[in-house]
Amino acid sequence: MRTWRAILLIDLALALGLGAGYLWWGQQAQRLAHELAIARAQAATGGEREFQGSGVVRASLLDSAIIVITHGEIAGYMPPMTMGFRAESPQMVQSVKPGDTVRFTLRGTPPNLAITAIVKTAP
Repeated sequence: MRTWRAILLIDLALALGLGAGYLWWGQQAQRLAHELAIARAQAATGGEREFQGSGVVRASLLDSAIIVITHGEIAGYMPPMTMGFRAESPQMVQSVKPGDTVRFTLRGTPPNLAITAIVKTAP
C-alpha cells in the first residue's frame, strides 16, 4: 500500500509541475508573439528610424567599435536588457568607460542600428 501512495504522490507532483511549466511557457509564447508582431510592423514601415535610450555602460570595445550597455526599455524597439551596440565612430567608444550612466541615440533601419550620440549623465 505504501508503494501505491508513493507512486500517486510522485504522479501528482509531476502533473502539477508540468501544468505550471505549461502555463509559464504559454505566457512567454504570448509575449514573444506580441513582440514579433511589433517588430514586423516596424519592419513593414521601412526606412531609417531613431530611438532614444538610457542605461549603464558595461564595456567599450574599441577594436570593434561596440559599446555594451545595460539599458531600460527603448520605447517602440526593445525591452530592457544588456546588449552591445555598434558605435558610429571610435571617438564615442573612447568617450565612455564601464560604469558610466549614459543617454544614447540609436539611428538606422532596424535591426541595423548604430549609436549616433551618447552623453554621460549623473548616476
